[in-house]
Amino acid sequence: MSNYGILSLLPPIIAILLALKTKQTLLSLFVGVWVGATIINGYNPLVGLTKVVSDYMIPSIGDSYNAGLLVLVTLAGGFVYMLQKTGAAEAFAKVVTKKINTARKAQIATWFSAFLFSYTEPCLILGTIMRPVTDAIRVSRAKLAYILDSMGCNLASFSPISSYGPFITSLIATQLAAASISANEWGVYIRMFPFNLYGIFAMLTVLIVAIAGLDFGPMYREEKRARETGKLLPDDAEPIISEKKVSFPKDYNLTIKNFVIPMLSLFICIFATIFWTGDIVTNGFRGAFINGDITLAICMGFMGGGIGAALTGVFTGLFNFTEAFNGFINGMEELIMVPFILILAWSMGGITADMGVGNYLTEIVQNYLVGGLVPALIFLFGALISFATGSSWGVWAIMMPIAVPMAIAFDIPIPYIVGAVIGGGLFGDQCSPISDTTIMSSTGAACDHILHVSTQLVYGIVVGISAFIGFLFGGLTGKYYLSIAVTAVVLIILLIVLNKLSKRKQNDSTSLA
Repeated sequence: MSNYGILSLLPPIIAILLALKTKQTLLSLFVGVWVGATIINGYNPLVGLTKVVSDYMIPSIGDSYNAGLLVLVTLAGGFVYMLQKTGAAEAFAKVVTKKINTARKAQIATWFSAFLFSYTEPCLILGTIMRPVTDAIRVSRAKLAYILDSMGCNLASFSPISSYGPFITSLIATQLAAASISANEWGVYIRMFPFNLYGIFAMLTVLIVAIAGLDFGPMYREEKRARETGKLLPDDAEPIISEKKVSFPKDYNLTIKNFVIPMLSLFICIFATIFWTGDIVTNGFRGAFINGDITLAICMGFMGGGIGAALTGVFTGLFNFTEAFNGFINGMEELIMVPFILILAWSMGGITADMGVGNYLTEIVQNYLVGGLVPALIFLFGALISFATGSSWGVWAIMMPIAVPMAIAFDIPIPYIVGAVIGGGLFGDQCSPISDTTIMSSTGAACDHILHVSTQLVYGIVVGISAFIGFLFGGLTGKYYLSIAVTAVVLIILLIVLNKLSKRKQNDSTSLA
């Protein structure tokens, strides 16, 4: 691996700035990857162009995990389409909105529902289920995407029964063994929870904002328009998936079973696959989730849910088998842009790895790792690497071998420094427009991707600043548990101030108009 120094930051910076300027995610990612491939290949743009495909896009598809995710999001398109075609969304919203009849209740319900999916990231499934409800109550698509993203990998990082828990503990175990420390890695992982300041407060911020209505920045504008006019997206928005209004025969009786049957099929297939691939007989319930193939389980869930929706439509006379099959295929076709965005996002990750972004930023970290600044700097530079690469897992793998030995050298509790590593990766990942979690959140909410990034970013930064100050306080004072309270106080102050500023700005612009 070569180290291109500051040039290694150029591809992700170009992609991010171009995306924010043009609002064209696919084009921006491609240009960023092309620039990186051009630099790597002797600054020859023609060779760089061919290498984008041969060295990055194709290998990204060839990775088994990535390939599984591509199948997952494609099947998600078919499942969502079938829910629409059978009227599941309308049926669910019709029943639920009798109780969940305000925007506050809809947001809180979405927040709590995310915990049902703590075994994996809830972005796609939760978005599919809750979107008809939030639409009916006039919650903007940007707000729904923000809730999905905040409850995505942040929630999964606390889940021992997911791929996240075993991955994090494996990194911890490696460092404990290298330092000849006999502590149990799962014990360190659990004790890390209160110090995962970003993960905790990113999720709590969603709940606080929902309960108190503390919207600010671009999100304030989105929520105000949605609530007042019912327009869930601005006129120039391009949702990452398209939606078509489905009309039903006048004599068709739309009931809650149109929703219940597909969703039961979804969950039965998900859990059956987890218990089968995780060998529940040998490994037990918890072990099944740890060893099970979650990606395969969700794929089978989407297929099973689609079949359930198809059977519901056929037996209620809404359409025939051929129309059901064609409908599922049409749904997959409509989502075709998402796999290409993911492929280019992974290609960007390959570019940044080959150019040594992690090594470059790590060298900067090591040069400034001084005593009490260690936790805060580990958190900050982990966030920068994660933002630039769109990957939290890659950051954890890079930073853990640096952070744990430094914690031992400066007598910092290992769970505390692990919390800084995990939180930094989560911070950058949630804010990055090239993160697969961010892309899937836009997909689950049927939101314009750049709109999601721009409206969410200020929330992520507010939580990130609060967590940074918390780690700074903990590192400098040694009062590690008090850093949780410091983070909370800073966060609440920032939320209140920014909300008041947004209201004042909106009132001023209304007065001028």
